[in-house]
Amino acid sequence: MTTIGHPLATSARLLPVSTHVLQAFTRSAPTGALGAEYSIDFGPAVLASLIAGPRRPPPDAPESLAVAAWLRQLRHGCNHPGLFGWGLAGYLLGLRSAALTWPGLGGLVERARKELAATASWQAENLAWYDYDLVTGTSGTLLVLASDPACTPDDLEATATHLTALCTRDDLQGLRVGHYKDEQMRGWNHGRVNTGMAHGATGVTAALCRAAEAGGLSDELASALSRLATWLVEHSATGDRGLCSWPIAGGLSDLPLRPQAWCYGTPGISWTLWETGRVLSDLRLQAFALDAAASFLRAYDEDIHQPDLSVCHGIPGLILICDAFDRYTPLQDAGELRDRLLRGLLDRLDEVAALAEHDCTLLSGATGACAVLLTLRSGTRSWLPAFGLR
Repeated sequence: MTTIGHPLATSARLLPVSTHVLQAFTRSAPTGALGAEYSIDFGPAVLASLIAGPRRPPPDAPESLAVAAWLRQLRHGCNHPGLFGWGLAGYLLGLRSAALTWPGLGGLVERARKELAATASWQAENLAWYDYDLVTGTSGTLLVLASDPACTPDDLEATATHLTALCTRDDLQGLRVGHYKDEQMRGWNHGRVNTGMAHGATGVTAALCRAAEAGGLSDELASALSRLATWLVEHSATGDRGLCSWPIAGGLSDLPLRPQAWCYGTPGISWTLWETGRVLSDLRLQAFALDAAASFLRAYDEDIHQPDLSVCHGIPGLILICDAFDRYTPLQDAGELRDRLLRGLLDRLDEVAALAEHDCTLLSGATGACAVLLTLRSGTRSWLPAFGLR
């Protein structure tokens, strides 16, 4: 994709800004205290490995210093087995990425993998997001384990069994959230089944798809995936501008204009339904997914959807999803929107650099934006399973 004349091939500022982001992280990383839960994730390790490539840089290079600062945080331990924040799954993926450049980290990779595979600390009733979701919960853990070449089917058993057990009813009431009642930010999810990739049924679907590919499509996995896909299709609706979309949770009728991004809405859900159709050999489901994604391509308007600079809610995540549709599906025009979004993101590199002064995470911050651009330029995609992508 990055042929001569392509915006990524001709951008002279991408590498300097990416290096600046790592330097900002190194300056800000606390050296003796545990930072706030979402102040750090595995983004610095991913970005450092993308900048360095297979050749190990000297110890005083920005990439080496950033990885060292990131590793110092591991001394504080991880407080949950999920992906983002202080999650062990995220640290495993970060270590795995960094070990491609710094092979001495291989021992830590193996230790983290074994510990994560042995984790089974989720509730099956009165769920909070961390009991099942992609960002902090079981789905994120399963995505990382299932994408690890060294993991065995036995390593996936605890996480996959937990998630399939939550999906035994056609109405998916096993995924109904029991926490957050009366909370200002999350109260809307109390008593409902979330639809999104980040915290909902879509993230569970993405994780079980990956587990089926890694360990085989068992009857239990096939049944769970079929129920999840059917429920998601049944909860779709056509809204303004002909956009096939989803409410943020079952039981809600409003189709929000935004976010239409990786985390919620048509981009993340339609991609996951395509993957589910591929795993189940369900051509009708794949056709539905393509129709939904095509409606987004037709309806997308940056002034309306207002994506930010994060992978989660914004332009970098949309770039990855459009790239996936362009690479792996017959969807027309996905590559065109990807390239238009790429040019727009490259024009905003000053904003990405400024974002690094207060957010260097992969999920919502500057390392994510830079990692997306470098990934599409280099073709190194080993961290994308963390987002249900490939």
